[in-house]
Amino acid sequence: MAPYTIRKYQDQDREVVMDMFIKGLLTHVPSAFFHLLKQPRSILLLLSVPGALFLGSGSLLLSLLALPGLLVFLWMAVRYPFNWYVDHALHTDMKDIRKSYLSDKGSCFWVAESEGQVVGTVCVCPVQQASRRQKCLELFHLSVSPEYRGQGIAQTLTQTVLQFAQDQGYDVVLVNALCFNYPAQRVYEKMGFWKSHEAFDSLKWRVIAIPFFYYEYSVPSSL
Repeated sequence: MAPYTIRKYQDQDREVVMDMFIKGLLTHVPSAFFHLLKQPRSILLLLSVPGALFLGSGSLLLSLLALPGLLVFLWMAVRYPFNWYVDHALHTDMKDIRKSYLSDKGSCFWVAESEGQVVGTVCVCPVQQASRRQKCLELFHLSVSPEYRGQGIAQTLTQTVLQFAQDQGYDVVLVNALCFNYPAQRVYEKMGFWKSHEAFDSLKWRVIAIPFFYYEYSVPSSL
């Protein structure tokens, strides 16, 4: 296991960080696709459309040819919210990482570095929720390069966030994870987060039947 260190983001990290962010997010697409295929609505679609074509035309070939088209349609439907999220991030917080996360002491962006190479990222920024008076910090973009996973880097990055939250006087750290992102869920739960609820982040995710698990961490007082 190669040694690694955690440090704040620097401008020369941008190209590697952006590549890791985009590839890390899009690697979830196949899992999301298979998750969608197991949903009753997808099974019904894959059975009913070819069946209707066969009954209407009497052509078995036509009904069989419909299956690849339906699978491509479902694949594109799954990719859409991931592509949208990437595009949205590239035009908002990830457009200028320093301005978004390093211009205010209440937010930060860290990278994990091993042998001079950036191999992991995480960032945080304050959030306000009308339903609570607590001072909340939200964790974003936790990612580790595939070849460096299983070495505890994600846990160390998360621990860095929790220590930052305590030092800055936050009460709660919030984070969410895709329902099938079990490695991230294990990290959060191991670090003391608890699942507060499950919900669809938006209509885009509801359409493809992928909810998010929302987690909270109660920051111990530094006093």
